[in-house]
Amino acid sequence: MIKSRTVGVALVCCAVSAATWFGIRWWPQRAPQDFEQCSEEAERTSSSEKDSSTLVADCGKRFVGRRKIDGGYTYYDFLQNRHFDIVGPNPTPKELRQFDEQYMLYLDAQRSDDVSTALTEKQSRTAQTDFQNNTSSISSPGLPLTIIPTVVPVPKARNSVMRLKSSCEDGPLSCGWTEFSSRISKFFESNAKMNRP
Repeated sequence: MIKSRTVGVALVCCAVSAATWFGIRWWPQRAPQDFEQCSEEAERTSSSEKDSSTLVADCGKRFVGRRKIDGGYTYYDFLQNRHFDIVGPNPTPKELRQFDEQYMLYLDAQRSDDVSTALTEKQSRTAQTDFQNNTSSISSPGLPLTIIPTVVPVPKARNSVMRLKSSCEDGPLSCGWTEFSSRISKFFESNAKMNRP
């Protein structure tokens, strides 16, 4: 009996030594609860940097949510370029439906923006084309026109003697004025005759 106990203890010691030597763990490890725990464990247990990055990428596939500093989780939707708050490390089916609804609203807003942008560009192009068409049809005003009369009437000379006789009968003031104006007109008439070709 003592022999069998000794053999049993020796076998247990050998098994413990072999397990320690080969790195076998006796107690099962708790599975990681989120991306952060998974990535920490991957970095701790990996033997190389390449192996670590592969394990972290696997953690990213298993857990799409990221832990927030103040508690809870957030999910980044790259299609909408925005974050959503979620309950756990992975979105629930209800949360996924909400993301899809938000994405449809996002696409509608994008379409609306695209349509309004296209309409604005079209109106701008139309206005610019109209402006160019209108400015090309307008000619420059050019030089101002000079109007030259073709026939200039020349006043006829009146008989100054007739005027003197009729004016002097009215009074001495009118006679003096009439005489003065007749002399001036004679002066201009004589100058006009000299300047004619």
